[in-house]
Amino acid sequence: ITGLVYLIYLLVSGEWRSLLFRPRDVPRAVQMQLYYLRLRREHPPQGKHNALQKAAYSFIFFLGVIAVLTGFAIYKESAFPWLTRLFGGYELARYWHFWAVWIFIAFSTVHVLLVFLVDPASLRAMITGWYRGRFPSHD
Repeated sequence: ITGLVYLIYLLVSGEWRSLLFRPRDVPRAVQMQLYYLRLRREHPPQGKHNALQKAAYSFIFFLGVIAVLTGFAIYKESAFPWLTRLFGGYELARYWHFWAVWIFIAFSTVHVLLVFLVDPASLRAMITGWYRGRFPSHD
């Protein structure tokens, strides 16, 4: 229910635009990856979210859609036979659903680790909504 409420908020507020990865974000994502790998010293300019965050959030939304659809395909196979066929049959739908869950777990783990490694102050923002950014704005 919380995820649905957040999705509705993103759509109504237009906030989804700040999370959507676009082709123009590719060079910024490369620079941010270099920073995370410690091959670049200074933090690249960014807006509310850096390019890698946008890529991750866009991907995780897509993964959520896949998880829900594969869930329906394996739970209600007789109700949605076309959906089960779309994923290559019951066994393949289970396979994709299984991997989606593990990718969610990996995403969550890496997400929390990066909060502590890169910007521990952002943990306060996740809890309180207040953040005084330490990174220069780009957007």
